Amino acid sequence: MYIDRQEIVEELRLRKLIRKAIKIVETKRHKEADQYLAEEQRLRKVIRNLIMEDEVGDTEDSPYDNTGLNTLNTLFDNILKTIETGYKELASSEQQRNSFASHILKAVENVLAPLSAMDQADQSLSEEIEIQLGQDRPEDMADIRKDKEEQAVEDFGIEGEDLTGRDKAYETFNKVETQIVDAYKSLYNAADVKAFYDGLLMNLDLYFKKFEDEIQPSVEAPETAADVQPEPDVEDTDLADIADL
Repeated sequence: MYIDRQEIVEELRLRKLIRKAIKIVETKRHKEADQYLAEEQRLRKVIRNLIMEDEVGDTEDSPYDNTGLNTLNTLFDNILKTIETGYKELASSEQQRNSFASHILKAVENVLAPLSAMDQADQSLSEEIEIQLGQDRPEDMADIRKDKEEQAVEDFGIEGEDLTGRDKAYETFNKVETQIVDAYKSLYNAADVKAFYDGLLMNLDLYFKKFEDEIQPSVEAPETAADVQPEPDVEDTDLADIADL
């Protein structure tokens, strides 16, 4: 069988071009793979940094132009989860949760009241002693039959409020009291103190409302047979009746 020399040359040339094309494609694929790997590593680094930031906290370093509010913002990062857990554990009734919220708000006012009085008042030691002695009354004496813990819980309570909510609020407040007091005592500027104090009470109240909304069921109850109205019989309905539907 005769093979044309020119055909052989063309065949060799074609094979050479094919090998060269394959090499170019492979080189391009490797380059794209390297670029993809570099991009993946860069993305991993960004995600890792975001995760680390999220673990530290989602609060910016200085989101407000007031030191009191910035201090309050950091405080909420530290105590809000504890308060939310205590509130949402009271799943039996809204009355328990309302009692919890009332006791926490009142406890914050009570624990900060002496500190606030020291900031605003300038009284002598003798005046303070005289006032304290003048306020002592027999009915204010503690029942010696109760231990200190029982007496503390009773003093913590608000008359008429649910006792389960009171006890859970007492337990929860003991976990966050020191942090609240320390944050308040770190402020000396009157405007900072006021912003912190007012913001603390206002935001706590708003958070309790938010927690309650999250607890309430969001799915409507299914219709029962009694709720479903029968469809009208179109064949027995005249035009005037249809207009009224």
